[in-house]
Amino acid sequence: MNPLPGDLFARRLRQERERLGISQAELARRMAALLGANLDSTAITRIEQQTRAVRLDEAVTAAKALGVPLITLVSDSCARENEAEIQNQLAELALAEQEWERLRQKIHRITWTIQQLSAEREGFCSHALDVNPGTAGDYELDPETQAALDARMHDARNKPAGEAPCPGS
Repeated sequence: MNPLPGDLFARRLRQERERLGISQAELARRMAALLGANLDSTAITRIEQQTRAVRLDEAVTAAKALGVPLITLVSDSCARENEAEIQNQLAELALAEQEWERLRQKIHRITWTIQQLSAEREGFCSHALDVNPGTAGDYELDPETQAALDARMHDARNKPAGEAPCPGS
């Protein structure tokens, strides 16, 4: 036989309150502030012990005071397990989105570096054609220029994500 909603509410009220580490007196204080009326901590005790029925406005206020949806306080364990799985999946999704953003920034940085290096290479090829049209495409850079390019490639590869100054991004 399924427990009655009042029984579930009493048990879940206590579980959620204890999960948050707050006393019955603290819950009563929070609820009183939300209700705008005095609520004695013994009312919480009696509700949890099922010696006093909870009023609808108190149930709604208790859920708000605990920071949970009202359904959490009147649902069975299957719904709680489902909610826990949803929360786990949402947390996993948030991590995946963070990883995706990190990789997107890395791709952006690498693409920007390739574009810059390609433009520099085109500049060198154009310069080589101007200097000696017969050897265009068949040349080696002087050691100083090669060292500068190697250093620039090293810097571009090791720059943290998001630091590549790419206009329009």
